[in-house]
Amino acid sequence: MPYLSSSNNPWIEDAVGGISGQNIYVDPAVSGGQGLTDALAGVVPGDGSIAVVVLPADAARDTPYSTYILEQLTAGSSQQTVVVAIGDDLQAASAAIGDDALRIANENESSGGSLQDQLVETVQEISAETPTSSSGGDDVAGGAAIPLVIGGVVLVAAAVTAVGLIARRRRRTPAVSTDPVPAGIRLRVNRLRELRADYAAVPGSPVAAETAAGIDALASHVEQLFIRLDAKAGEDQSVLAEAEYSDKLARLVAALDRDYLLDLLTRPDLWDAPDERIAEVREALSSVTTQIVDNIKQVNARKGLLFQVSLDSLIGRSELRDWERQFKQSSGD
Repeated sequence: MPYLSSSNNPWIEDAVGGISGQNIYVDPAVSGGQGLTDALAGVVPGDGSIAVVVLPADAARDTPYSTYILEQLTAGSSQQTVVVAIGDDLQAASAAIGDDALRIANENESSGGSLQDQLVETVQEISAETPTSSSGGDDVAGGAAIPLVIGGVVLVAAAVTAVGLIARRRRRTPAVSTDPVPAGIRLRVNRLRELRADYAAVPGSPVAAETAAGIDALASHVEQLFIRLDAKAGEDQSVLAEAEYSDKLARLVAALDRDYLLDLLTRPDLWDAPDERIAEVREALSSVTTQIVDNIKQVNARKGLLFQVSLDSLIGRSELRDWERQFKQSSGD
């Protein structure tokens, strides 16, 4: 996914250039930038695994959706994890720990601390969650000394880990309870709401208006499902629902995006079989919404969740598979 050119959004190109040779980029327009840079330099790993970008709120002006800048930075960087602050909006994406990166960023954003504290905590927690590869050294000399050295390292590491876990649990406990919707599902719900506004803005199209209403209903029902699962069902049911709808919502987002259904509705002359394609997406939207409503009823009745909807028609479209793959990569799946 190419990032925007400087003529469209100079902040993105400057930021990508900034983290190509280092791991921290704070835009000159950000107030207190040197202090942020100094604080981050003390916690950002030197191995090139994490990049941190801090941009002014104006950088998000005219971007197509809320996570667009994060996606562009992720696509243009060599680091596995990108943490970005745009004004007071904190986001993160990681190929190493997936949706946990966004969850950690969201939790720290809601902590009420300063932007500097939020960024430092986010980097530290992502670093703690990121798997590290152990090296299997071949040196056997000094065998008697090695266990003693290793034992000391293990004791120190255990103490540090224990302190870190306690601190993270204390910080996370209030934040986790604020949003029962899993971070990956929340990302898809937010994208659906952004697309809903696009469809509502299409003039003179009853299908676009109906689609906007359908997207709004779907987003609301998804939230209700996970809210009720959190309150009434066991964790296993929530995990099942997350696994089911993470993929299905990703496919729907790809199908509803500007490059597919919205383009089909506004420029049908540029597509083969536009009516068939439009019907496929509308049917998929309706079917998933119906299944989610059924799942909510099952939760209310304390029954196990049943999943029966297949999106085979959308899966069969090669262009949708490409767009779905891009969306899932940008969201850390």
